[in-house]
Amino acid sequence: MNEFIEKIQKDGFIYRDDPAHVYAEKEMIRSHDLSLKISASRPTDPGYRELLEELLQDKIDASVSVVSPFYCDFGSQLKLGKNIIINKGATVFSAGTVEIGDDVLIGPDVKIISVNHDPADRHNKIIFKKVTVKKNAWIGAGAIICPGVTIGENSVVAAGAVVTKDVERDTLVGGNPARFIKNV
Repeated sequence: MNEFIEKIQKDGFIYRDDPAHVYAEKEMIRSHDLSLKISASRPTDPGYRELLEELLQDKIDASVSVVSPFYCDFGSQLKLGKNIIINKGATVFSAGTVEIGDDVLIGPDVKIISVNHDPADRHNKIIFKKVTVKKNAWIGAGAIICPGVTIGENSVVAAGAVVTKDVERDTLVGGNPARFIKNV
């Protein structure tokens, strides 16, 4: 594991002038370039899956479907389970790590964000908080999942919701900020 990943996992933040931040810049450029290639391709094109695997630096189960366009800023920190559908226009900011469990549905234009700027030092201090989407969750079109959130097993996030807090298992949430609507 490189110094940058060790540092953000240990401290949860890094300063822009930290020498370890150089790795982040390189990974973001690599991920950006691959995201552009993926987004310019169809999922049925030869080499599409290989581009996704190069982005994630890991094998992707054959049951996983990622529809282009797709953008990920830090591919090495995005972890995918099995039987996942990520619909078109999804954006994943995964420097703080994003883990998506088995049987998850992610609607079009969803944003999942695991990194943010510190409000008190927004130009220098970058905060990282892991996002976890647990088994059989469904995230509706246009939803935004904020840093540090866990989406519980079997839960549903309504279209357009802005999720700032953990979502309990077997629940439906919606709104801005997202709030409990009912058990599912």
